Amino acid sequence: MNKFAFIISFFLFLFNASIALADEGHKPYVGSEAFERMKRLKGNWEGSADFGQGMQKIKAHYKVTSADSAVIETFHAGTPHEMVSIYHDNKNRELTMTHYCAEHNQPRLVLKEWNQNKLSMDLSSNNEIDVAHESHIHAAKIQFDGEDRMTHHWTSFQKGKKAQVVKIVFERIK
Repeated sequence: MNKFAFIISFFLFLFNASIALADEGHKPYVGSEAFERMKRLKGNWEGSADFGQGMQKIKAHYKVTSADSAVIETFHAGTPHEMVSIYHDNKNRELTMTHYCAEHNQPRLVLKEWNQNKLSMDLSSNNEIDVAHESHIHAAKIQFDGEDRMTHHWTSFQKGKKAQVVKIVFERIK
């Protein structure tokens, strides 16, 4: 083996060894019941909602990431109105969500109610939202109707008051 081939082989060995070491200790995360239910949404969904201009089709995508410790929800992917929400358990193992909104803010919601078929989240006290002046998502509810159907209710606030509740009925795209 020539010197160049030996050096390449040595660096490939080091690279593979570093990947193996980096993966140690990163076991898949098992979270709260509510978080584990959110993880089962993985995949593509299609629904319809009335945002004030009549019924519109809406697509959503759910991805489980970060060693199973986060769920990324994307609405309106690839459009100027694209929004992302990231769900995870907080340090108290309570489902928490940060919503990266088309309103250019990031409200944080925390689980308020959970049963096997429904979760409700409300605005967390740990926020940078100016509730009295800033339009924002203030609450979210998800009703699970089996593995392939769900209904969302998103409550927005404007000037400190409830402005709108948008209902979105989703079905899993198979």
